[in-house]
Amino acid sequence: MTIKVSIKIKLLMLSIAVLSIPYVGYQYLREMEQYLRDSLEASLIDSAIAVSGPLHNKDVLFPSSAQVETPSVFVHKLTHPIQMDGYTDDWMSYLSWSDTYMEENAISDDPLSYKFIISRYQQYYYALLQVQDTRLTYRVREDPGALNNDHVILSFKNYNGDLLHYYFSPADSGEFTPFELIRVTDKFGVENSEYIHKTNIGAYWRQTDSGYNLEIRIPVNVIWETLGITVLDVDDPKLRTVTSVIGTAGRQTQINPGRVLQSSPAIESMIENYARTEGRRIWVLDNYGQVLATTGSLTKDLPGPTFNLLYSLLLPPVHQRFSDDLSGASRLQGDEISAALEGIPGSRWRISPDDRAIIVSAAAPVMINKMPNGIVVVEETTSHIQIQQRQAMASLFNKSLFVFIFVTLLLLIFATRLSIRLRQLERDAAAAIDQHGRVIGGFRTSNSTDEIGDLSRNYAAMLDRLKEYNQYLEMLAGRLSHELRTPMTVVQSSLDQLKETNSSSKKQTYLERAREGIHRLNTIVIRLSEATRLEQALQNTECRIEDVNELVTNCIEGYRVAFPDVEFVLDTPDQVLSRNIAADLIVQMLDKVIKNAIDFKSLDSPLEISLKDNEENWEINVLNYGQSLPESMEEQLFNSMISFRGKKDDSEPHLGLGLYIVRLVVEFHGGVVSAKNLPDKKGVNIKMVFPG
Repeated sequence: MTIKVSIKIKLLMLSIAVLSIPYVGYQYLREMEQYLRDSLEASLIDSAIAVSGPLHNKDVLFPSSAQVETPSVFVHKLTHPIQMDGYTDDWMSYLSWSDTYMEENAISDDPLSYKFIISRYQQYYYALLQVQDTRLTYRVREDPGALNNDHVILSFKNYNGDLLHYYFSPADSGEFTPFELIRVTDKFGVENSEYIHKTNIGAYWRQTDSGYNLEIRIPVNVIWETLGITVLDVDDPKLRTVTSVIGTAGRQTQINPGRVLQSSPAIESMIENYARTEGRRIWVLDNYGQVLATTGSLTKDLPGPTFNLLYSLLLPPVHQRFSDDLSGASRLQGDEISAALEGIPGSRWRISPDDRAIIVSAAAPVMINKMPNGIVVVEETTSHIQIQQRQAMASLFNKSLFVFIFVTLLLLIFATRLSIRLRQLERDAAAAIDQHGRVIGGFRTSNSTDEIGDLSRNYAAMLDRLKEYNQYLEMLAGRLSHELRTPMTVVQSSLDQLKETNSSSKKQTYLERAREGIHRLNTIVIRLSEATRLEQALQNTECRIEDVNELVTNCIEGYRVAFPDVEFVLDTPDQVLSRNIAADLIVQMLDKVIKNAIDFKSLDSPLEISLKDNEENWEINVLNYGQSLPESMEEQLFNSMISFRGKKDDSEPHLGLGLYIVRLVVEFHGGVVSAKNLPDKKGVNIKMVFPG
């Protein structure tokens, strides 16, 4: 069994060989990256477990875990000071860490809520309140100590343990000074209120579309361990009664403020030795995800960048500087932290906000009394993985270069061989035809199974057909001589006998014979010019929409009348088949095909005609049972002056133009006509296929 290997397959195999080199290399890099990722992830989990070891059962280091029922506020770390203007621009990186406080008011249909965040930068605490209040009521300017308006109370204990309250009650938007309300009794026993303005506290109140923003700046040495914020809402400027009170520690905020939580220096000193690896950062969290301590940095020195277009296309760039959204954060969230709170070490991959770095974080639980009450998180970027990928890429590129050169040589050899074979094919084709255009044969065929071998064999078959056709043309003179000689002889003999006879009856007979001969000569001339006239007529023929189904049916009905001895079997679709055609030409085409089929069919067999409507085209098939076509004539049957009737019927001249006219009509409509012997060699099927 011969396996056909085409040029396409050969080129495909070479192309696959060439393309497989970078593909295999890319797969190698991917597998190496996955291995390094898994190794980094496992290393970070092991580090997190190691860091959490010394912290186990140190409940004194985790106050929020020990007092889970105590409300608290967490002091976040700022990386820059806050400008006191009431806007949130400086807070954009920290707003997501705000805590929300809300209460459905039973007195008013206007619910009050606010977001609160407090952070530290150097020696100051900065706080931001974003209060949602659609009806604002300001303090009357003439009453500097009034509290019958919208205001905020800051409650805290100082270093002496005294519980203090600072009131933020402005008369309008802008910067103002809070005050402390002190109750004193004079010498007469009368209790009076004194308002002491706290100039060391900065405050800025800015009205917004949904309420107001309040920014507060407090020196660090003012507040000790507790702090609470209470927001009081007054909606009716006439009644001026408080309708809503919401505190960070509930309704008891002014009596028992919540705890203040900050990063623990003790924990930081315990974990700093574990953060000596460059580019690694360690966090210690309580069971709420609030940061108790952090050390280390994700940035590290990298080798100088080497520009390489290949690396840039295949591998993401390595950035030493990137946006670290958690730098200075005071609370962390994530799947790995949720897993650690359940006592299971976990990990997570994330992308930096500027898409310049991939950060891996691993978390392990800190166990206190066999319960997870703290979390250790270790983070690191994948920059060293990317550097190792580039080193592997350089090695792979050097090794692949040799393979590329080798494959290129194979392609050159293959192209050279193709060129030689094509030139040989050209020489063989030129040698098969002499200078007069006569096919002399001798074409050498190729045994190759590719396209050039197929082309060589097709050339040989084409030349054989041309040789047969030329032989037919050479015999055409004899055919025309035979077709013309017979009627001319009839005419000549009839005229000679007409001259010699005196009988009127014989003269009439001779005249009739002469007329028949002249008629036959006229028929030959008409048929010789019919194809030429049709070709000229096609140039001016216009098409229009016609029902092909009805047209074919009417034609067959006419043939049944014209040929009563022939049985016509018609198969057409049930629906209307409207197409853009030249109806007269279609009728002429059917006349030629049907007449030809009748001449060659068996006496007792029917003539089957079918009209089919396919998705992309429509076709007419004429099937007659009888004489089959010679194998060499299936491709030539529709050429001009092709006939193989022999001497079957000499009553009519046959010059082989009928089916040629059929081909002209079909090609005018953009179709294709073909003739095929039936599988059992007992008939012929003429198929005319037209575009839909």
